[in-house]
Amino acid sequence: MQAALASGLGALAPAVGGCSRAPSAGAIHEALAALRAQRVQLPSVERYVEFRGVVHAHTNLSHDSTGTPAEILEAARLAILDFLVVTDHYTPRIFTESIEGRRDSVLVVHGVEIPLGCTRGGALTRRCASVLAVGLKEPLSPGENGQWNWDELFKNIQKQGALSIIAHPRGMMLPRYFRQADGIEIYDIADTLRDHLMDIPRYLAGFALGGAEHREALVLQMLVERSNWNLVEWDRFTQERRCIGLAGNDAHQNLRVFGQQVDPYSLAFTILNTHVLAPSGTAESLKAFAPELMTTDKLVAALRAGRCFVSFNLMADATSFRFAAHREAGEPVAAVMGDELPLEDGLILVAQSPVPGLLELLRDGVPIRRQEGRELRHQTDRPGVYRVEVSLKVVDRWRPWILANPIYVRA
Repeated sequence: MQAALASGLGALAPAVGGCSRAPSAGAIHEALAALRAQRVQLPSVERYVEFRGVVHAHTNLSHDSTGTPAEILEAARLAILDFLVVTDHYTPRIFTESIEGRRDSVLVVHGVEIPLGCTRGGALTRRCASVLAVGLKEPLSPGENGQWNWDELFKNIQKQGALSIIAHPRGMMLPRYFRQADGIEIYDIADTLRDHLMDIPRYLAGFALGGAEHREALVLQMLVERSNWNLVEWDRFTQERRCIGLAGNDAHQNLRVFGQQVDPYSLAFTILNTHVLAPSGTAESLKAFAPELMTTDKLVAALRAGRCFVSFNLMADATSFRFAAHREAGEPVAAVMGDELPLEDGLILVAQSPVPGLLELLRDGVPIRRQEGRELRHQTDRPGVYRVEVSLKVVDRWRPWILANPIYVRA
């Protein structure tokens, strides 16, 4: 996170001081408390168990992170994560020293981040793409000259049954690699930090010197926003082929200001979460009784299937959000996020939110229905790629909360 912070931790200047119309930290805190108080736990989706975790995190095996395995595991435990996907920057040490496997209640999944080149431009405007290889079973290594053959890299990731996710997609110079990947990041904390370039000094001062409520407001105002470019590209890809949309925490824990850690794992793991639906084999949730139900292979399979959504849990816990298709009103679930099913008479798409908000249904990237409240229903009359976003109103502004992977309705 340090590189992004160094190049711009902005957007928060209005909240830090000066003449501003931005809501106060106290008003934001009260608004979030009111939203959280309205949360209800919805029934679990039949035959699935929901797991919540983090994708894209670094330890001190990466050149730009100082976080130790013990620190990242403790933060995952305190955040009550079910899984943690660690994607250190490539070094041969990853394959002998990286943490993986079940660590108490947290499943740690082995991965690696490998560069895919950068756009042209100066240090402040240049962006660099990479691929996250998730669920590797064997080491990957570059060529003799230390350079990667990207075509062979994607083939090797696929051969191992691992996932390939394009991180920092705006830095991708060769679009053909989007087609070779399983998915893209539709949001990344570090990319959002880089977008807010000019206000880093005031942000850092406000974060280091302010109290908990002030920090919550700062983080909300800077980080909780849509990555419009990523979402437009994702919608375009899903019309051509199946494409997973994931969010990257890109946690590094590597920046201290005035003696305080301003990017602790505990904060990064609270801001943003990935929720995964894994088959349970039963109508009842077994998670509380059998946390080992989730394995690396099952997590990778669920992510590959697109049975997942991402949420800014900083605002409220999104656990139990549902987006499903029913062949008739009142019928059992016929499809969930990531699934494909044929268009037929009576097909209904239903989105349900544990917190009242603004639910928006998009078909092929175009909004077709909006509904305030806890539920949105849509009688489907044409094929398309359908996905849902949920926003929550904080004081005077709707902010993105949930981004769900699509249901593919085929002709």
